[in-house]
Amino acid sequence: VPTALLFPGKDATDCSEVIPGTFKQLICLDGTWPQARRLYQKNRQLHNIPKVMLNSPRKSVYLIHSQPTAHHLSTLESVARAIQEMEKLDGLEEKLIAPLKEMVRTQFRHGACAHSTQDEAKAIRKQQVKDGEAEKDFTIALQLDNFDYDSF
Repeated sequence: VPTALLFPGKDATDCSEVIPGTFKQLICLDGTWPQARRLYQKNRQLHNIPKVMLNSPRKSVYLIHSQPTAHHLSTLESVARAIQEMEKLDGLEEKLIAPLKEMVRTQFRHGACAHSTQDEAKAIRKQQVKDGEAEKDFTIALQLDNFDYDSF
């Protein structure tokens, strides 16, 4: 069965360049980026599978989780975007991530706040240390003053 691995690399094809129907299965390594890299490195069988990757910048809707950068996506978002781009199915991504968006909305309504990316957290921490405002142990959760959680 024609299979692709959703994993970035120099030898990966951009999902938007895949001809629809080329692949019948898509493998996605679920975990943090360090976990996914280790899974890939330890499983040599994965190295022989054609790789596809996402290049289109898009911010994650999983705002209650700290992503490494603004353009890192959750596994669900990545798979939804990849299938939409590979199969040229406009609107599929939105349908597939709708439950995730609803979960985030519900959590916002119950007091959750949007988290900064890990890059933003490092910058905030660096500035706090510079300003002498940093404490030993703290968690950064960026409360967005002008963020309309209900329209999210």
